[in-house]
Amino acid sequence: MQQSAVHIDDYILSERLMAGDPGAREMIYDHYGPALYTIILQVIADNEKAENALAQVFVYIFNDAVAYRDSGDITLFGWMRRVARQMALKLAVGELEDNGTMVSNGSLLFRFTTGLPEGIQTVFRLCYYKGLSREAVARMLGLHPEEVASQLREAMVAFRKFLNN
Repeated sequence: MQQSAVHIDDYILSERLMAGDPGAREMIYDHYGPALYTIILQVIADNEKAENALAQVFVYIFNDAVAYRDSGDITLFGWMRRVARQMALKLAVGELEDNGTMVSNGSLLFRFTTGLPEGIQTVFRLCYYKGLSREAVARMLGLHPEEVASQLREAMVAFRKFLNN
């Protein structure tokens, strides 16, 4: 017998998550973990550090699920994607702080972002700071989603180089 994919409404899933339901946590981890890990790997190229970041993302998601309801995000995955991107950026910059390279997360990210070419900077800000999907950014800017994806790849390559300098 073939099993069909289980779909559960974001509202119901988020309510179960806020109630601390272990089944909801397991479902979210199993269903969204690989996608969130891929998002983190775009920022943190090291597998072990990316796995640690993913663990921190899920700790945040599981402990602060009420933040989803308050975020204004339409989908649960959209919120989790934004959390993963922001956590990955924060952790990547935080590593530098631990090494004494920079004192303020904001100033380092600001310096990186302002050093990007204008078009890439706009795409980066909309995707990583605002948490918008590539498709939404493409519609906003009148670009093809592939162009947005390409610009994000360029930004991530530049970010890794920036962190290594």
